[in-house]
Amino acid sequence: MKTLLMGSATACVVLLAAQAVAGLQVGEIHWARHLSSIVTPSHNIALSGWEAYKHRTTQPSADQHLDDPILKGAIDIHAHFGPDTYPRQWDLFEIARLAQQRGMRGIVFKNHWSESAGLAYLVRKYATPGLEVFGSLSLNTPEGGINPEAVRYFAEVEGGYGKVVWMPTHDSEHEVRTRGEARPYVQVSRDGTLLPEVYEVLDLIAQYDLTLATGHVTDAEMLMIVREARRRGVKRIIITHPNLGPMYTDPTNDQLRQAADLGGFIEIVGGRLRRETSREAALATIRAVGVEHCIISTDSGLVGTANSPDALVLAARELRKAGFSEHDLETMFKRNPAMVLGLPAE
Repeated sequence: MKTLLMGSATACVVLLAAQAVAGLQVGEIHWARHLSSIVTPSHNIALSGWEAYKHRTTQPSADQHLDDPILKGAIDIHAHFGPDTYPRQWDLFEIARLAQQRGMRGIVFKNHWSESAGLAYLVRKYATPGLEVFGSLSLNTPEGGINPEAVRYFAEVEGGYGKVVWMPTHDSEHEVRTRGEARPYVQVSRDGTLLPEVYEVLDLIAQYDLTLATGHVTDAEMLMIVREARRRGVKRIIITHPNLGPMYTDPTNDQLRQAADLGGFIEIVGGRLRRETSREAALATIRAVGVEHCIISTDSGLVGTANSPDALVLAARELRKAGFSEHDLETMFKRNPAMVLGLPAE
């Protein structure tokens, strides 16, 4: 009887295999060729998004050791770190230790080319216990573009410290075309419609209760992504540093108000507040959408930039000069960052 049962099982396996080879359906499994979000030129002249940054010779910045009450409990939602494919001023252990020493509550580490959830786990364990350290994922070409499997992996890395998923940044179609470069890029839409992969990624962000960041897409794509994210149950959304330059999302303040009305937090990079050429526009955006919808970040990490604590202090000083209250600063440096990361208020 045992031999007969084993023979029957083997026959079933052989039959299922034969059906699969013949192209017949097997249970609920269907196979289809994957349509990639990555578009590759016939001649890849520019090679990669990091190639243009590899040979910069900027002098390193010095730690100014700035202190300010705004640092106590502050969270930087956008900090770059080394090692990377081009020079970075600090590694993530150095950045985290500095943030903790200056009283910050937390930091989100971002790499354009790889996820950092595992690194966040290691920093918490070995460098800065007690500091809220999170990793992120940018859906650029090395991660497979708009790749749901990359999101699944990121969300399930041990520790659960993967937090923010960026839509394409330096590899976005918008940035590559704006820069006039011949290199692979990642699409989020075709003919005015979001790609099916974007819908799946948004569903996963909602399922795993992650935070969405809109990346370096067009202003129209940004609004499409935000609307669809809210429709699919994404709770927390960052509008990635708008108006930082034409290669990034470059919306009007009216479009930013629309995004804010849908629940998006507008990221204002502190460097814009320090530069005379961009300060007034950044202040106008904050006033147009309201401090309750804005977050001040640093985007620090390139050689020559101020470290995260110094950059936050310098931004706070400019906001005070412009007439913003301490309550306003607490909202943009502490409460809103905590909210967009799903952390409790302190």
